[in-house]
Amino acid sequence: MARKPAIRRITIANTGQTIDCAANQTILHAALAAGIDYPYACASGNCGSCVSQLDTGKVTMLARSDTSLSPEHAKSGRILACRALPKTDVGLTWLGRGRR
Repeated sequence: MARKPAIRRITIANTGQTIDCAANQTILHAALAAGIDYPYACASGNCGSCVSQLDTGKVTMLARSDTSLSPEHAKSGRILACRALPKTDVGLTWLGRGRR
């Protein structure tokens, strides 16, 4: 029998909401599924609209374009919500404006 993926708690400072996110689910997809109007455009790591500051916790970043998140920004704690899988409970603040 397959094990269920671990559930992480994601706290989004912009809204004050805390949501559940499976360890194998991106933060963006969990936020959208929870009804949060998280800023994004492409959802594939190419545009940078979902750029966020990782305030607490750790994530694994999936492949992305360096033009959407430079290595320098990644080192300073920025992530793309569409490419971030939570390794621990996470606190973050979105910085992008997305579709607005």
